[in-house]
Amino acid sequence: MNPDLIFDIGMNNGDDTAYYLHRGFKVVAVEADPDLALAGRERFAAAIAEGRLTLVNKAIAVQPGEADFWICDELRVWNSFDKSIASRNGLPCHAIKVQTLPLRDLLAEYGVPYYLKVDIEGHDHIAIADVSPSDAPEFISMELNSVDDFYLLRSKGYQRFKCIQQGYFTQVLSPRLSFQSALSMAVTRLKSTPLANRLRAAYKEIRPSVPATLPSGVWAFDPGSSGPFGDETAGEWLPFEDVMHAWLSQQLGHKMGYRVEPANAHNWYDLHAAKK
Repeated sequence: MNPDLIFDIGMNNGDDTAYYLHRGFKVVAVEADPDLALAGRERFAAAIAEGRLTLVNKAIAVQPGEADFWICDELRVWNSFDKSIASRNGLPCHAIKVQTLPLRDLLAEYGVPYYLKVDIEGHDHIAIADVSPSDAPEFISMELNSVDDFYLLRSKGYQRFKCIQQGYFTQVLSPRLSFQSALSMAVTRLKSTPLANRLRAAYKEIRPSVPATLPSGVWAFDPGSSGPFGDETAGEWLPFEDVMHAWLSQQLGHKMGYRVEPANAHNWYDLHAAKK
């Protein structure tokens, strides 16, 4: 495993790649949409020239070759091999031909990354199927679609898990966070604003080691990004049975001591996993 490498599978507009580069990692980013890939090459021209970013304009699939890929005309984040995903809410879409490659080819060429982020609209499991349990990334995340995703990650050797609601990043399917933990995460994520300063002052009464001012370069995550990864994610790591129980409780609308939303709410969760 390369501790300095991250794979961004499903780069989209590049917000996640930008964060990983900001953190000092080398990145291999994969994006099937040629327009988004072109925009990424323009946005990250310096990082590409410096050898810190490799941008692959292909789609992850079971085998190398060519396939139809659906472009959502109004919301490119919904691009998918699945037309029903690309046309959600009645949005127009059209098919293009894209080159495909399996994740195993990327792993063979660039090595095993420290963190593997996968978000490819309904096909995350195809990428993760190529992960070797004996040589897996330290951390991994995928868009959570079904109970099968829990079993898939466990089969790859992952032992600790978190379900994190995207767009919030501090809303976790786990026993409720303490006030101190929630406040700590808010302080480290907010920019220098009156609210952030009030939170920071309150938190200093609980944990005096918090700095009076945020360090330069603190990252503000844009809506739609995947957010923090690894041990920087909110909440506690849970064993397999507990995290799956929490997610199923949320899906069924059961409280069971967990932080949940109404069963009919639209909840978009990423499943994060750690090897040990």
